[in-house]
Amino acid sequence: MSDETRAAKVFSTPKIHSRTKVTRLAIEVILLLIVLIGTGLTLFWPTGFSLEKNLQNLKEILSLKRQKVEVKGLSFEEKVRGLVDGKVIHIALLEKSSEGFVTVRDDEGLAVIFSPKKDLETQVRTLQTLLSKAKIEKRAITLVDFRFDKLVVRYK
Repeated sequence: MSDETRAAKVFSTPKIHSRTKVTRLAIEVILLLIVLIGTGLTLFWPTGFSLEKNLQNLKEILSLKRQKVEVKGLSFEEKVRGLVDGKVIHIALLEKSSEGFVTVRDDEGLAVIFSPKKDLETQVRTLQTLLSKAKIEKRAITLVDFRFDKLVVRYK
């Protein structure tokens, strides 16, 4: 065989798959961001800043549980007054029925009937949501009744 008939070998770089390219690019971007953030923190580190103290505060905040109102030993009317008066509405009149329901009235004509058979905190949150929604819609509520399975709301 002569040199002319033999094909010359061509050397080329191996093809890199697109997934590998994307992975390499992502790693480079992440490393660049780490360097930039480190440089920024080094240059602009606030005085008196303690990372350990801030992480401890964050742990305490995340571990906080919703605090419940202390209602042990109180009657249902006292629980209603404690959760509603001044926080959701201002109570003008509080009446207890013979069936155990508590009716609360305010100065603006709103009557709310709370049921002792349901969770009081849930009823109060629902009332607060209803009043907020009515205020946004510019509607006036005259009655909210929690005694039944479905909530009863009467508007003016």
